[in-house]
Amino acid sequence: MKFNITKTLPTVESYLSQFLKVSKKNIHTIRMNNHHNKDTIKINSNEAELNSPLKAGDILEVNLDLVTSKYRENSTVSISKEFEDEYLLVVSKPFGIKTHPNDVELEDNTLVNYLISDYNYLEPIHRLDTDTCGLVILAKTALVKAKLDQMLEQRQIKRYYSALIKNNIKPQTINSNIGRDSKEKNKMAVTRNGKNAITNILDCVKIDQNKFLVTVSLETGRTHQIRVHLASNGVAIIGDKLYSKDGYKYDKMYLGALKVEFPHPVTEHTIEIKSSLEKEFLL
Repeated sequence: MKFNITKTLPTVESYLSQFLKVSKKNIHTIRMNNHHNKDTIKINSNEAELNSPLKAGDILEVNLDLVTSKYRENSTVSISKEFEDEYLLVVSKPFGIKTHPNDVELEDNTLVNYLISDYNYLEPIHRLDTDTCGLVILAKTALVKAKLDQMLEQRQIKRYYSALIKNNIKPQTINSNIGRDSKEKNKMAVTRNGKNAITNILDCVKIDQNKFLVTVSLETGRTHQIRVHLASNGVAIIGDKLYSKDGYKYDKMYLGALKVEFPHPVTEHTIEIKSSLEKEFLL
């Protein structure tokens, strides 16, 4: 794959790690393969090394087919695939499982573990909390991951969430900093010195006597952002054991990422996907 370098960088390795988000393990793989096959890395059609410098205007060629994912395989759980082509995959993550492992050597009970057997490379672009269900976008090549990462940073990927709450909330934009709770380290809270967090309340519809369906979108992606912003406005999510006083009464938290919309990283066609978990979410 060819990359147009737009600014001076100390090494090829720095470009791979900073801009393409290639892991240390995969950089090691590229290094070993380049030792045996000098065509693995080229700058302006000339053989190069990982420690070769880059300057603006250079054309870098790297064989990213060597870059693979190292997750353990586990095919015991079936995952709903909502969209797939040669570049990316969008799936619906069920309640109660992690998006990816903290330790790729030991863990095998996460979303990517349940999917990886069919792929050489598969990496999530974003994650959902264990207790949150819904759509997760995964890249099938390192180049597509780099493009999707950039799109996420530039807010080109729109993610819409639905949650069940017990009281009404008016459409509004909540702009409150979020940081670690000073009393309970496993919780987040609205804090003056926290990171900027922006949540848009788009709609809130009454669906039962004490049940409202709220639709929100995110402009930032802080830990527990929707949960904290709703709870801080007096409408904690039903089943939220951290931020709702009666969350323990429910077997799951009713928060789901049920819609995504973004331009395809290669074709640029608009993709809009809704999760098949929507009906289950409203039970």
